[in-house]
Amino acid sequence: MKVAERLPVAGACAAAVILVTALTLVFPVISVAGGSAGAPTSRGMPLGRLWLGNVRVIRYAVVIHVTPPWGTIDDGVKDYILSALKYAESHNYALIMCISSYGGLLEAAFAIGDAFARSTVPVIAYVCGGKALSAATMIILPANIIALSPNSIIGAMQPIMYNPLTGSIKFINESKIINPVVAKATYFARIRGRNVTAAKLFVIKSLVLTARQAVKEHVANLIVNSMSDLLNKLRGMIVNTTAGPCKLEIVETMNYPCSIRDRFISALENPMVGGVLMTIGILGTIFALVSGKLPIIPIALLFLFLGLVGSGFNPNIISILLIAIGAVMLAVELFVTPGFGVIGITGIVLIAIGVALSPAMVPAGLSPPTGYVRGLQTIAAVVGGGLGGLTGFILYKVIKAKRSKPEEFTPVGKIGRAIDDIGPDTKGFVIVDGEYWRAVSDVHIKAGTKVVVEAMEGAVLRVRPLEEHRSS
Repeated sequence: MKVAERLPVAGACAAAVILVTALTLVFPVISVAGGSAGAPTSRGMPLGRLWLGNVRVIRYAVVIHVTPPWGTIDDGVKDYILSALKYAESHNYALIMCISSYGGLLEAAFAIGDAFARSTVPVIAYVCGGKALSAATMIILPANIIALSPNSIIGAMQPIMYNPLTGSIKFINESKIINPVVAKATYFARIRGRNVTAAKLFVIKSLVLTARQAVKEHVANLIVNSMSDLLNKLRGMIVNTTAGPCKLEIVETMNYPCSIRDRFISALENPMVGGVLMTIGILGTIFALVSGKLPIIPIALLFLFLGLVGSGFNPNIISILLIAIGAVMLAVELFVTPGFGVIGITGIVLIAIGVALSPAMVPAGLSPPTGYVRGLQTIAAVVGGGLGGLTGFILYKVIKAKRSKPEEFTPVGKIGRAIDDIGPDTKGFVIVDGEYWRAVSDVHIKAGTKVVVEAMEGAVLRVRPLEEHRSS
């Protein structure tokens, strides 16, 4: 368990990008009003509000997956789980979490565990991939039901300090850190009637239990072989939630997908990715300042900000910074250096990444209706996709034009018409391809005669009558 150290080409395009971004900031499209941009479709599953006396009957369940390659308990996974739980509570569905993880961040584990502890719907943790260690054990302890696959293990919750810059790991034994972890683990175990002593030993002795041992020591509830086996064994069970007792009669499940934002944050919080981004950002900024290539600074800052997200910096603040810098760059491109250039492209990239990292939650009183949010999301996707396609097409044409070889225009060989009488000593005008040229000829040519251009001497054409040219 880790403790975090943790183009425009025209004004219309720029205005449209800024408008879409502003709408997205005012009404975030991810996880609002009890719903989510990644929320599953209904598939005909109604609200699960059935009662048997004073006991709610839960007939439907939302399934989430915390498994490799997204098995680390980080801020992205935390937002994913909390969003799914909020959706389940708003529909009165149970939440089934399939988990296989070596652990992750302590702060994220505390937040997830607290949410499970105060959940108004049943939470079932299913260790499906053979392990739920460290922070993963912490988040399953407050679940109403813990089910383990026969080959799984749980425990080993001693905190460690991980340095993302050096990759070094330090085991934590200081009571100032150990005691809060022990207190939280034993609290979660106590409210669900689990073995409090085992929960304490998970932290101070890094105790590890097999599935059979965990059930025998009253840490876990069930050993199951598959999801269908789990649903069969859950049928008829009564569990207590903060909203009262519930009877599990789950007849249908639905997968809850993770949003792009949450996956993006999880990728950034990978220690290797975060370290590389931070290094590129720092070195790029230094290079831009030393060499005087100032347009590189925004790109370097982008890498630096993304690296900060991986180090534990609040992604919502990074989102605001990226959008603000991108908007400034678009304004500079539009009003200071109009046209197509690297400043405008960089501004669009910064805004796009800033929107992707935009805040996942807003206060409930500010949340618009879910239907409005989904409609706004569709409009934003269509407008953004159209602008992106237009920008890509223009960029392709610009690159193609710059790479093509210049062609020199010459009227030699073209046919025209004499406007004046022309002779060896008399210059006159001819019209060729709609353009007027001064011309001379070795023979006398009367006005109105068709001529052919034989040579170009500076800005003067040498011509011959067309009939004479054809007969020669």
